[in-house]
Amino acid sequence: MSYLIAVAGKGGTGKSTLSAFLVRLLIEEGVRPVLAVDADPNSTLAPLLGVQPGTTIGEIREDVLKEKANITGVPKERLLEMKIEECIQESHGFDLLTMGRPEGPDCYCYVNNLLRGALTRLRSNYRAIVVDNEAGMEHLSRMNTNAIDSLVMVCEPTVVSARAAARIAVLVDSLPMAVHRRVLVWNKMNDSGAPKEPSALLAGERFDETILLPDDDVVAQLSVQEKSVMGAAIPQRFTSLLKIYANGPLATVKG
Repeated sequence: MSYLIAVAGKGGTGKSTLSAFLVRLLIEEGVRPVLAVDADPNSTLAPLLGVQPGTTIGEIREDVLKEKANITGVPKERLLEMKIEECIQESHGFDLLTMGRPEGPDCYCYVNNLLRGALTRLRSNYRAIVVDNEAGMEHLSRMNTNAIDSLVMVCEPTVVSARAAARIAVLVDSLPMAVHRRVLVWNKMNDSGAPKEPSALLAGERFDETILLPDDDVVAQLSVQEKSVMGAAIPQRFTSLLKIYANGPLATVKG
């Protein structure tokens, strides 16, 4: 079974860029293959990973709803599996799966049930999965994931960002899944250490690891311009993101 890392946080905190860096770091440490899942409706992970965006799960869902009345001879579950395999973007050491836009007003229960089974089977093909989430975490509940190995909460050193992270933590606790480790990443930090007032808003939450990442001009430009992180220089302190992967020899990596 793969090691599932879910990255969450308020919009603009840098979670997509950090997700892309984490995919790269895992690959370079020999954790292969990695599945990157872009679960944010804005779908910004593909350019950060240097791949072209492909067909999304949302589009597949629409296709299956249109076709299911006309399908003969092929089990619907197998049809969906084939369509999911077709939309996976393959690259060096990792694959990318883009979830796409949320569901429309129609009932998608039938297709979502099929998606849960297909994505559960897909997990066994990867050593690690990195999910870049929208703030609400709805995609993980749709995937019927019964466990998150590491939940990564990305925060800027602001009260607004910390308050959003606290709301996400409450929401995650309400979902029917286990979270084995919780990691807090303070992103875009200066040299003064963890912010006092924002930290107080998360004081009631348990975190097994806290990572401080500096405000870096190169990383900021990659994020703003949606350029690939795969060939960029990695700031030394960003290697501390490997502590998120608390499995096997990487559990002792020091940032």
